[in-house]
Amino acid sequence: MGLFIAQILTGLANAGALFMVASGLSLIFGVTRVVNFAHGSFYMLGAYVGYSLMQALPGVVGFWGAIVLAGLIVGVIGVIVEICVLRPVYRAPELFQLV
Repeated sequence: MGLFIAQILTGLANAGALFMVASGLSLIFGVTRVVNFAHGSFYMLGAYVGYSLMQALPGVVGFWGAIVLAGLIVGVIGVIVEICVLRPVYRAPELFQLV
């Protein structure tokens, strides 16, 4: 029974992560009408930065600090990509946005 509950909780955690990525893609496309294929890369970059910060910062503060700092760092990188890469693409037809 314990294994079944562990599998259910693991499935819910994985579904929650996929839901966050899918809802982010849907929100970005709905607002900007640009398909941002880098969205998954930013998600993975946030996980990597968070893990690296968690290893560098000590104790429980390291875990929560890594979550906050990883979000801020990836957010700043996302703003830079938005300004430098995506804004020129907004004026292009949708077919050219996929390239």
